[in-house]
Order: sequence, then structure tokens, then C-alpha cells
Amino acid sequence: MNRPGDKEHGAPATAHVIATAQEAIAAAHELAAIWRQSAVEIDAQRRIPVSELQALSRSGLLAITVPREFGGAGASTETLMEVFLILAAADTSLAQVPQNHFDFVDTLLVAEPATRDFFYARVLAGARFGNALAEPGRPSRRDIATTIAPEGNGYRLNGRKYFSTGALTAQWVPVFGKDADGRILTAYIERDNPGLDVLADWDAFGQRGTYSGTTIINDVWVPAHQVVDRARGDAAVLLAQFAGNQLIHAAIETAGAAGALQAAARILSEHPAPHEADLARLGEYAVRIRAARSLVLRAARRADAVLAGDIPTVAAASEAFVATDEAKSLAYELSPAIANEIAHFRSPVVNGERRGLDRLWRNVRTHSLHDPVRWRQFYVGDFHLNGNLPRDAAAIAQGGKR
Repeated sequence: MNRPGDKEHGAPATAHVIATAQEAIAAAHELAAIWRQSAVEIDAQRRIPVSELQALSRSGLLAITVPREFGGAGASTETLMEVFLILAAADTSLAQVPQNHFDFVDTLLVAEPATRDFFYARVLAGARFGNALAEPGRPSRRDIATTIAPEGNGYRLNGRKYFSTGALTAQWVPVFGKDADGRILTAYIERDNPGLDVLADWDAFGQRGTYSGTTIINDVWVPAHQVVDRARGDAAVLLAQFAGNQLIHAAIETAGAAGALQAAARILSEHPAPHEADLARLGEYAVRIRAARSLVLRAARRADAVLAGDIPTVAAASEAFVATDEAKSLAYELSPAIANEIAHFRSPVVNGERRGLDRLWRNVRTHSLHDPVRWRQFYVGDFHLNGNLPRDAAAIAQGGKR
């Protein structure tokens, strides 16, 4: 069955190759300027953001975490967070689309050389990984029903996923499947693979451009070189990578707050004499956003210390993971609150229409439900009191599994 986006996921013919952190930051600003122009339209029309995601591919940002020895920039977690802080301030909905992409670029570090080389080349050319991980009613990432079984010189997969952010328009869709021994394997499935059906059924009141819909995996076969057993990796590295991937969510929420603050400032700038109370409120928000940003970058540096080999221990990786939940605990409460407060400023009407300010709150509120803040705060408290990690992180720390 053809659906919107079915023929819109080919990688662009050329993608810029970014070599430094400075180039990555500059590219993020350029892409954010493009995204900002259509953010209101995408939200209002529920349009699939094909051209905007093609611009992401051409920018070269999708390959910045590819190691230098394989042609990428080898960007740090901190640089990656800076990129997301820029992009999500322009549009949190589009910024969430590549979130899982970077997780699956990380996964390739433990892949067989032929697999690693195959996919790094495609990422450097502009290809993007979507995701098909989550399943309804499952208490953890490891408790899944999707199966992956050896067949010939490859594997056969069957299952159903939801919250498949970015899969609709991606070139590759990594899928978690459980084998007969209980291992969770990652199969990188080409978007056009027969039996893989990505539905455009995302119907949330916010984050409309992410298209986090349903993926059906019906008797899909993939060659062995497209399957990776991530559990082969070092536990400390795996946990630090997991922390970095989850930290992107905190960066998106923090940037959503910054985008709302910028909108509030634009509104106030159009009034000849802003109220003192409004200026005070603006200042309060600016300080709180700075605090949230500091927590995001602090957690990123902790993850980088493990990944760079400076403190390559599970204990250090655990601290990085908890620092990620600390950043989430602030950002996930702060961003919806600030976006909601825009209503207190006098919003002008332009050409008879509002400026789409409602999407700012709808987007960050929808995204914040990805990780209920009360869970994050509980996990932080449980770690500081009892030394416990959340279930998925603890599984990684104890055996390198995920």
C-alpha cells in the first residue's frame, strides 16, 4: 500500500561532510534557519516534512558522530547536544526526528567491520536511520514480542512497533527483535524492504512533524551483515552511549523553552512600553533556561569522559546516566511551563491570524510525555539514596545488554 512519504525517503545525491565541531554548530544554525521558515505551516497542515528532512541530510549533521577514522567528525556528546539545542529552538517537532538516528550510528561501533563500513558510507552520504523499537504495554526495552530468527545467510523478523519516530521518511529503519535465546538484536532494515510497512498514523495534538507512527514488520528478511548484537560492547561505553542518546530529549525540551522565550521576547519588543512584570517574568525564564542548558551540557561532559576513555568505568557511566535524568527532571517541567506562560504576554495579531504560538506549548507538552517527569525524579532519588539505576540502564551496567 502506498502512503504519503513512501517515495520520499531516498538519500540526497550529495551531503556535506563536516570535519569539526565548529562546522557542525554552523551547519546547525543554517538548518535551523530553514526549519524556522516552515515550522508553523508543517504543524498547521500536518504536512510530511520531506524537504526539511532532505535539508537535514544535505547539511552533513547526520554523520557528525561517525568516528574520524571512518571519515566523520567524531563529534563529542557535548557538541551533539549543542546541535540539538540549536535545532529544537527552531522546531522541536523536526528536531526529534533524528534523535534515534545517532543511537544507531553509535551501535555500529560494535558491528562487524563489513557492516560498519557499509553503513558509515551511507550515513556520510546523507542516509538517516529511523527507529522501530517500542511496543505497547511493555514495561522495558527488553520485554518485546518482535521476533528475529536465523534463516539462511540472514534473519527473518516479525512484529509490530509504535512511536516509530522518523521511520516514515528514513532510508533505513533499525528494529529491535528478540531471538530464541532472549538476546535483543538490532536489524537495520531498508525502508523499501518488502514486508516493512510504516504507517502515517501519528495523530498527536503536538509534535505533528515527527510522524511517530506505527511500523509493521511482516515476515521481513534481512542479510546477516545488517544485524548487530550490541551486547558485545563494553558495559561502560554502552551505558554512556545510552545516556547520551537519552540526553537528546532533555536538550529538545530545553531548546523548546528557549524557543518559547524568544517568541515572548519578540512579542514584548513590539510594545512601546513593556510592563515591568513582563520583563521580570522574561528574566526569570532566561535564568531557568540557562540552568537547564547547564545541566544538559554537564551530563554530556560526563558521558564524554567515559566515551573518550578518561574515566572508562561503569560507575562513571552510571553518574552520567543519572546526570541525564537530572537534566530531564528540570527540562521536562520547565519547557511546558514557559511555553504556557506565553499566554500572559500580549500576543499581537498579524494579518488577522495568530503566529502559531500555540504549537510551542503543544509540541513541548507532547514531547515531555515521552518520559514522565515523576519517573525521572524518582530515578534520581533512588540512585542518590540507594545507588539504583532504572531497569534498562541497570541491565546494561550489569552485562552490556540493552
